[in-house]
Amino acid sequence: MVGFLEGVLGWGLSWLFSQNPGLAPVGLIQSIVLTWIVLTGGILFVGVTYTAPTVRRNRVWLIWGGLNVVATAVNVAALAGTLPSGLLAYAYWHPWLAVMGVGYLVTGLYNWRSPQIRYQERFVYVATGLVTLGLLAASLGPLAGFVTANIFVLGGVLQLVPIGHDVLADAVLIARRQ
Repeated sequence: MVGFLEGVLGWGLSWLFSQNPGLAPVGLIQSIVLTWIVLTGGILFVGVTYTAPTVRRNRVWLIWGGLNVVATAVNVAALAGTLPSGLLAYAYWHPWLAVMGVGYLVTGLYNWRSPQIRYQERFVYVATGLVTLGLLAASLGPLAGFVTANIFVLGGVLQLVPIGHDVLADAVLIARRQ
């Protein structure tokens, strides 16, 4: 639920700021990066403070945490002007597509026989990971304009569909048990 909420807020606010730059409190790109820093920090805080130790120490969540920290660091380095100018065009949303693509593949493929994630959910995670990495690769060539123009909607869909599917599947399972 927390990851789903993060996606709704992060991609939604990013889209809102991009469509109405006057609403961005500290500049367009700075506001978007700051939004994701706050949301990533919030996820890490909730994960460390309010989850069971089995969740907190889960390798998949540690990988997601590391990926999010790296993407955030790339964003901050770009804002700080410490990246080579040739990389600036790829320093903001590209790392987040890479995070989602790799993160969803890891989520779907890790410990395949574990019953913690049902096979249908694994399929959705793996498919989303592959689509995301494919979109990232295509955004470096023929789909560059399309992806750039629609990144906040695409990012939102790519984050929310697999997590939403997972949340819905869990809700159905809980309802059946009651």
